[in-house]
Amino acid sequence: MKKYLFPLVCFFSIIDSHGQIPFITVHGSKANYSITIPEDYVPKTIVGSNVDLKYANEVGASIVTVVTKAPYGAKESDLQQLANTPNSQLISQLESTGLENIAIINKGLRQINGVTSYFAYYRSKVLYHHVITQLVNGVIVSLTCTCDYQFKDSYLPYINRVANSLEWK
Repeated sequence: MKKYLFPLVCFFSIIDSHGQIPFITVHGSKANYSITIPEDYVPKTIVGSNVDLKYANEVGASIVTVVTKAPYGAKESDLQQLANTPNSQLISQLESTGLENIAIINKGLRQINGVTSYFAYYRSKVLYHHVITQLVNGVIVSLTCTCDYQFKDSYLPYINRVANSLEWK
């Protein structure tokens, strides 16, 4: 119990007197977009040439963006193919990256700031993954927020705020 209480106490200790965590805006360097993130998240070492932004808080919840050039001829409507991918195929793709014990919670398409966005929410072992992918002007940005699954309900309002802030300039 003590091992789970500490991260929860740390999480709630950063909430100010108005019940809100302060947020700041950060801008991608590999594409012309921005997101707002909780102020207590700090930059982390970026590994991989496509990783653009990487932030984490003191208990390991993270926010990462990956930017890639879209294949020639790709268009926003191609995201429908991702949304139509069977869960079993998505699980196989995720397992090929080393993730284990994957359970798909939800996936599909939604609009974020006027842009069609593919979303996938899933669990792997003890982590919750909240992934948003957009294709704009030949560039793909994938935003992934992760946290300990047992604290998912506490983090979701902040994860949703980050995801809903994804905006192209």
